[in-house]
Amino acid sequence: MKDYWNSLGIGIKLNIPIQVMLIVALSFAHFWVMEYIKGEILDGAERRATVSADGVINGLNMLMVTGMISNPENRRLFIAKMGSSENVKELRIVRAKQVQDQFGIGLPEEQVKDDMDRRALISKRTQFLLAEGKNTPTLRAVVPFIVSTNFRGTNCLMCHHVEVGSVNGAASISIDMTDDFKTVERTKVLLWAGQIVLQILLFLSISWLIRRFMHPIKKLQSTMESMQFSGSLENFVPITLEKNSRDEVGELTGAFNQMSEALSRSEKSMKLAAAIYQSNADAIVVTDENNLIVDVNPAFTRISGYTRDEVLGKDPKLMQSGQHNKEFYQQMWQAILNDGHWQGEILDRHKNGSVYTKTTHIVVLRHTDGSVYRYVAQFSDITDKKEKDDLIQWQANYDPLTNLPNRRLFHDRLGQAIKMAHRTKFPTALLFIDLDHFKEINDNLGHANGDALLMEAAQRINGCVREADTVSRLGGDEFTVIMPEIGNVTQAQRIANKIVQEMARPFLFINDETSYYISASVGIAIYPDDATTLEGLLRCADTAMYAAKSEGRNRFKSYSKSQQ
Repeated sequence: MKDYWNSLGIGIKLNIPIQVMLIVALSFAHFWVMEYIKGEILDGAERRATVSADGVINGLNMLMVTGMISNPENRRLFIAKMGSSENVKELRIVRAKQVQDQFGIGLPEEQVKDDMDRRALISKRTQFLLAEGKNTPTLRAVVPFIVSTNFRGTNCLMCHHVEVGSVNGAASISIDMTDDFKTVERTKVLLWAGQIVLQILLFLSISWLIRRFMHPIKKLQSTMESMQFSGSLENFVPITLEKNSRDEVGELTGAFNQMSEALSRSEKSMKLAAAIYQSNADAIVVTDENNLIVDVNPAFTRISGYTRDEVLGKDPKLMQSGQHNKEFYQQMWQAILNDGHWQGEILDRHKNGSVYTKTTHIVVLRHTDGSVYRYVAQFSDITDKKEKDDLIQWQANYDPLTNLPNRRLFHDRLGQAIKMAHRTKFPTALLFIDLDHFKEINDNLGHANGDALLMEAAQRINGCVREADTVSRLGGDEFTVIMPEIGNVTQAQRIANKIVQEMARPFLFINDETSYYISASVGIAIYPDDATTLEGLLRCADTAMYAAKSEGRNRFKSYSKSQQ
């Protein structure tokens, strides 16, 4: 029964108790009205019976005044006439004992017949009895005749030797209640018919009201079922309400519309975000508060080589290449936790073992209480870009033949060395090297051998300098050496002399057993002794180099003002 009740709709659940309460209330009202009507009819019948009995007593009083009452036949005739009145079923008089004692026992029909007669004589009060027989319902009234000195102008003591207030007798009358009961039955039928009609009208009215009340709720239910079936709010259409609908259901529907529209917008945004997430060219990794991977997008697999199933629940450190130290990761996590994000380049290892460079942006998502919810990392493979950038950077700063810094990078390194010397107060030496007789080699043996000689010369010069020194090729057969933080000029002269000696050794070429000789002229300038600017220092070194050439080549010369 409980399951059946739970399966019913709200409208039926509302209607059933309302109808039951209406049935109970209307039935109670019906019975109350019927009892009231029946009571009124009985009261009317009792009044009629009392009036009729009183009329009999009054008639007997007249017979007594005229002296005709002593004749029994006169009393019979009077009772018969009075008893023939409409609706009178039985009429008789009852003679009390004090009258019997004075005037004789009287006629047989005038004797006390039953307890009702006795109660009336003893109690001196009118007695009523309703007999609802199957055939003819009757109402019997026994009205006592009380002795009085002024009964409608007659003194009863003139004839009766009794006490005032005593009972001389009673009039017993039974009246037919058939018509009255028919009226009651007709009223009952009308009331039942009215109740049924009213019940039907109320049922229809209440059902209509409930349907009207339930209509927006059913629309809500239908819309929610449709949403559940479709599994999406993207195509949500707001529920329309009657104009100025301000009741609770209207407020509920309005709130539902607002909530659904917000969810629809949110779903569209989430679908857009999901589409962007899935189609993004950058890899996206989402980890939980313990930095364990909970999701990746397809680009992650394309860049790292790992599938989603291979990395779920694992720490991203499985991709570490080992080319970053512990301090690098500590600083990265410190920035993530303190600033909420970190951005930079990381060298990671592909699933196939190769190392690639990725530019990475990591953000932290937090709960409202500040605790970590998710970490989101977005990265892209910039290995090719880095290689291209490095190549462009190398081409812009290095000589493609000797792999030495070119004139551009030379100027940058020399500027840095001058700044450092100014700051540390340690001198910086600049060696300007020019290869003697290189033009003859290049013209006679060809550019290929000339290039080979330049590469060999670069290696020999590099072998003569310190690790902190910078060897550059400015172009042609011109080389320079930047020597920061030298102790004295002797140190620079020693290296310059070593370079001269190395350049004096023979050069050999492929498929040529002949030894070829060149030499080097080296000019030395010291910062800040000889010049305090980059251009000045370069000019002084160049001047010293030409001084070495003018003295016969294959030597070095330190700059002096006399060379100007």
